[in-house]
Amino acid sequence: MLVTLSTTTFDLDGAIEIDALETSDLGETRRRMNRIATLDGGVVFNDFGATDGDRTIRLQWTPQDAATEAAIARLVRLYSRLRLSCKDGLYLVAPESYKAAAATSVMTLLVVENLTA
Repeated sequence: MLVTLSTTTFDLDGAIEIDALETSDLGETRRRMNRIATLDGGVVFNDFGATDGDRTIRLQWTPQDAATEAAIARLVRLYSRLRLSCKDGLYLVAPESYKAAAATSVMTLLVVENLTA
C-alpha cells in the first residue's frame, strides 16, 4: 500500500512516499459515546457522533535506504502537521512517533482532519 507524507507548507524535501506493509493500521471509525448505568438496572447512552479526529494511523514499512529514513525522521522532527495521502483519502495528521528499525520502521499519526470530506 503506497502512502505519501508531505508538509503543509513549501519544502523542497517535504514529500516522501512510503510502501507501507499490509499490517499497517489506518485506524477505525468509531462514535464518541459513553454508557452510564442507571439505578433501576438500565443504561443511558450519550452519543456525540463520529469524527475522523478519533482515528490513529499506524504505518509499518520495510526500510529501503538510510536517506529515506533520515528524511522521514526530519519531517517528524520539524513539522507538527503533515498531509497523509492513502487509499482511504487525504488527511491532515499530527506525527506522534517514529521508530526506525532494521526490519520494520513504525510511525504513529493522529488524524486531525479528513481533507477529502
